[in-house]
Amino acid sequence: RRVYLDHNATTPPAPEVAQAVQDALSQAWGNPSSTHPAGRAGMGPGGSRAGPQGRGAAGNARSFPTGRKAKELIGSARESLARMVGARPEDIVFTSGGTEANNMVIHTARRHFLEGQLVVGHGRGTPHIVTSNVEHDSIRLPLEQLGKEGLAETTFVAVSLRSGRAEVDDVLAAIRPNTCLVSIMLANNETGVIMPIPELSQRMQALNQRRAAEGLPRILVHTDAAQMIGKGRVDVQELGVDYLTIVGHKVW
Repeated sequence: RRVYLDHNATTPPAPEVAQAVQDALSQAWGNPSSTHPAGRAGMGPGGSRAGPQGRGAAGNARSFPTGRKAKELIGSARESLARMVGARPEDIVFTSGGTEANNMVIHTARRHFLEGQLVVGHGRGTPHIVTSNVEHDSIRLPLEQLGKEGLAETTFVAVSLRSGRAEVDDVLAAIRPNTCLVSIMLANNETGVIMPIPELSQRMQALNQRRAAEGLPRILVHTDAAQMIGKGRVDVQELGVDYLTIVGHKVW
């Protein structure tokens, strides 16, 4: 008998999940951003139906509710995810996966830093990012590439050989005047070590207050919680982060 034990890589879909996906593919395949409101396209002057037997385009819209159904499903999923992680529905951004989400955070933080330089009217140098040396490739590789292109600088903080954690004092010691982002995973995908993100966020809030008084840019905090969601408590308010990455395929 074969037993699958690599749920940190991905999990097999539960039967009810597979059924929900199948239902969505067959019943909600429409464009959720469609601009075809039911009951409006086929209306003639004075509100009369333009089509034969009172149907026309409005009848077609009612016959193809797939876009509306897709929008409802996305909205429901957004609200469910928000409740799961203690966020607001409008804060949830869907991407194709964790890699895209992590890349989006990196490039957003970098762009935010550069746009801030235009506002204050003077340069602060190249954007600097602090992360650990045990991050997922979706963090490490884009940061290395940005470094090769001269678009960002990165400090890879070594985790403690004793605890396996990225210690808060070590992370804070790596911060520079031009630091724009600190990205530390919540739980490591190989060791299972849980990083001290709540403590880091608290210390970062105090640091950002001092930086504001000195005219330095605010440092954003991100945690990749892909390995924690579904296995432990994940709440953005308790973690105190600006950005949180989670993925669906690692949750049973």
